[in-house]
Amino acid sequence: MRKPIPPHKWLLAAMGIWLVLSPFVLFREETLLQGMAELEAIAFMATGIVVLVMSGADGRSHLLARVAPVSALGFLLIAAPTSLNFTGHIVATANAWLTGSALIALVVWEVTASRGLPAIS
Repeated sequence: MRKPIPPHKWLLAAMGIWLVLSPFVLFREETLLQGMAELEAIAFMATGIVVLVMSGADGRSHLLARVAPVSALGFLLIAAPTSLNFTGHIVATANAWLTGSALIALVVWEVTASRGLPAIS
């Protein structure tokens, strides 16, 4: 019998799907067609694809190998509005901060669950 997939893996996959689809949901069609949010769209979609790949990775590796890349992406998303100059798009800035914080929260959840500490399951 197959071992069930942990909930944090499903949430990580959902976060990756959101990051890939968020430029189409958050920005108007005119904004995307005129290339005004091109950098934001590329950053979100590339990060989302990487998160999707990480969500499908084998869960039997060392804990640090599973959580370090996801937490690094979370911190990169939080820093992206400043470093990539998202300041003209408050929606893109909020999306980057919220999804980056959510990725870091998922890492904390996985670490707490793997250590056997009380966590939401």
